[in-house]
Amino acid sequence: MAAWSRQAVLALYRALLRQGRGLRYTDRDFYLAFIRREFRKNQGLQRLEDKERQLEKGQVFLQSKLGGLV
Repeated sequence: MAAWSRQAVLALYRALLRQGRGLRYTDRDFYLAFIRREFRKNQGLQRLEDKERQLEKGQVFLQSKLGGLV
Protein backbone atom coordinates (compact mmCIF):
# COMPACT_ATOMS: atom_id res chain seq x y z
CA MET A 1 0.00 0.00 0.00
CA ALA A 2 1.05 3.56 -0.56
CA ALA A 3 2.35 5.41 2.48
CA TRP A 4 -0.11 8.17 3.26
CA SER A 5 1.18 11.65 4.06
CA ARG A 6 -0.12 15.14 3.49
CA GLN A 7 2.73 15.76 1.06
CA ALA A 8 1.90 12.60 -0.92
CA VAL A 9 -1.75 13.64 -1.21
CA LEU A 10 -0.86 17.16 -2.36
CA ALA A 11 1.67 15.82 -4.86
CA LEU A 12 -0.95 13.46 -6.29
CA TYR A 13 -3.52 16.27 -6.48
CA ARG A 14 -1.10 18.56 -8.32
CA ALA A 15 -0.03 15.78 -10.68
CA LEU A 16 -3.65 14.98 -11.54
CA LEU A 17 -4.38 18.65 -12.22
CA ARG A 18 -1.27 18.93 -14.42
CA GLN A 19 -2.32 15.78 -16.27
CA GLY A 20 -5.68 17.39 -16.96
CA ARG A 21 -4.07 20.19 -18.93
CA GLY A 22 -3.22 17.80 -21.74
CA LEU A 23 -6.61 16.16 -22.14
CA ARG A 24 -7.78 15.77 -25.70
CA TYR A 25 -10.82 13.51 -25.67
CA THR A 26 -12.78 14.76 -22.68
CA ASP A 27 -14.01 18.03 -21.22
CA ARG A 28 -11.29 19.62 -19.07
CA ASP A 29 -13.80 21.40 -16.83
CA PHE A 30 -15.60 18.12 -16.14
CA TYR A 31 -12.31 16.38 -15.38
CA LEU A 32 -11.11 19.12 -13.01
CA ALA A 33 -14.46 19.19 -11.21
CA PHE A 34 -14.32 15.40 -10.86
CA ILE A 35 -10.82 15.50 -9.36
CA ARG A 36 -11.75 18.27 -6.91
CA ARG A 37 -14.97 16.50 -5.93
CA GLU A 38 -13.16 13.22 -5.25
CA PHE A 39 -10.52 14.89 -3.10
CA ARG A 40 -13.16 16.84 -1.14
CA LYS A 41 -15.22 13.69 -0.65
CA ASN A 42 -12.26 11.85 0.85
CA GLN A 43 -10.94 14.79 2.86
CA GLY A 44 -12.70 13.67 6.03
CA LEU A 45 -11.37 10.10 6.11
CA GLN A 46 -10.10 9.16 9.56
CA ARG A 47 -8.71 5.62 9.27
CA LEU A 48 -5.18 5.35 7.92
CA GLU A 49 -6.12 2.27 5.88
CA ASP A 50 -8.87 4.21 4.10
CA LYS A 51 -6.53 7.12 3.38
CA GLU A 52 -3.87 4.80 1.98
CA ARG A 53 -6.42 2.96 -0.17
CA GLN A 54 -7.68 6.21 -1.70
CA LEU A 55 -4.12 7.45 -2.28
CA GLU A 56 -3.29 4.22 -4.07
CA LYS A 57 -6.44 4.49 -6.19
CA GLY A 58 -5.42 7.99 -7.23
CA GLN A 59 -1.91 6.89 -8.13
CA VAL A 60 -3.24 4.02 -10.25
CA PHE A 61 -5.59 6.45 -12.00
CA LEU A 62 -2.68 8.80 -12.71
CA GLN A 63 -0.39 6.02 -13.96
CA SER A 64 -3.07 4.59 -16.20
CA LYS A 65 -3.03 7.85 -18.17
CA LEU A 66 -6.63 8.53 -17.15
CA GLY A 67 -7.97 5.37 -18.67
CA GLY A 68 -6.52 6.16 -22.09
CA LEU A 69 -8.09 9.60 -22.38
CA VAL A 70 -4.79 11.42 -22.71
